[in-house]
Amino acid sequence: MDSQAKYGVVARGEAVFYLRIPSPSEPGYHEKIWDHAAGSIITEEAGGKITDALGKPLDFSCGIRMESNDGIVVTNGILHEAVLGALRPLSIESEERP
Repeated sequence: MDSQAKYGVVARGEAVFYLRIPSPSEPGYHEKIWDHAAGSIITEEAGGKITDALGKPLDFSCGIRMESNDGIVVTNGILHEAVLGALRPLSIESEERP
């Protein structure tokens, strides 16, 4: 399913979250702006919340790749902090790796 459709599923209330977590096997990978810009607006207008995996707002000003963000967390808004809390140990673990 395309990223935009996944945002739509969360916006419609058919899912409570959607994650794009960076893979340790591709440390330099960054999401592309066209996969997230429109969907994030639609989901936010429906009451959802979108940040990167560290809780930072998405930055669409970096060009084609979203180089200031690490992953994507899309939620219904209610569960956002709980999802970020669950991801926090993974973020710390990845920072500790060489």
